[in-house]
Amino acid sequence: MSECENFCLLHDAEAWETKSLKIGGRLFTVGMTPPPSSLSPPQSWERLLRTPHPRDHVVQLYTDEQFLGRAVAHFLGAGLRDGGAAVIIGTPAHVRVISDRLDTAGVEIPKAVRRGQLVIADAEQCLARFMRDGLPERAAFLATVLPILETIRAAGYLNIRLFGEMVNLLWDHNLEATVQLEEMWNEVLADQGVSLLCAYRIDPFDVHAHRGVLHQISRCHSHLVPVDDYDRLDQAVERALGDTFGQDAPELRQLITTRYPVATSMPASEAALFAVRNLSPSIADTLLERTRHHYRAL
Repeated sequence: MSECENFCLLHDAEAWETKSLKIGGRLFTVGMTPPPSSLSPPQSWERLLRTPHPRDHVVQLYTDEQFLGRAVAHFLGAGLRDGGAAVIIGTPAHVRVISDRLDTAGVEIPKAVRRGQLVIADAEQCLARFMRDGLPERAAFLATVLPILETIRAAGYLNIRLFGEMVNLLWDHNLEATVQLEEMWNEVLADQGVSLLCAYRIDPFDVHAHRGVLHQISRCHSHLVPVDDYDRLDQAVERALGDTFGQDAPELRQLITTRYPVATSMPASEAALFAVRNLSPSIADTLLERTRHHYRAL
């Protein structure tokens, strides 16, 4: 744990009060006054997906397809029950998983489709309509997505929630196209006032994902749903921080997250993992592995 012995936080004398902490037997000066933050208070993913705001762009990580189905059905089903409309742009296998969940929740899918309240589209077919030389072409993307929204509104539904996984078909081999597609979605959300849930099949404790792709993806979204159980994640991160930093872990967690805030709303424990990576990638790798261990053991 030699790097942990060299661990310290940068000090901006004009913005921060200071405090000395002993880490790994050494004494360090750290900032104590956090910069102002505009992040929303943490909330459960169920609450977030039940009552999203217009223009919210949520990203869910999953390895368990049942978690995917529960989350998407929770998001779309709540909107449908409130008299809004829903769009599913998914693979056939995931459309079946989501449809089964919606059916269990009391949504009459054939009737919703007939009255124009629910639109189901194939993710691969939609993607093929606007990809040009390996990248999404903006005009073709808009020509694919906007008519769907216009048709729904013509049927009398103004509040629309969308689920899309076209990005999940791209990210593992074409991250540049993935980020561009997410940015195009943000244009649509800003212009149309709809909300969108994306899903990526990514292990939330995968070191390689945390070293790059997850941070790039999260910056395109307003909210990140990393795991099913937020309380369990919080306990796992707390224990992992204790393993890594010892008795100073509680103060360090607060200090690191306030010194390195994230722009995307996510559970505080996930924000701590992001913040440590901004500070020291090698310590972050160790912390993530310990978090995985504790999350699975709890």
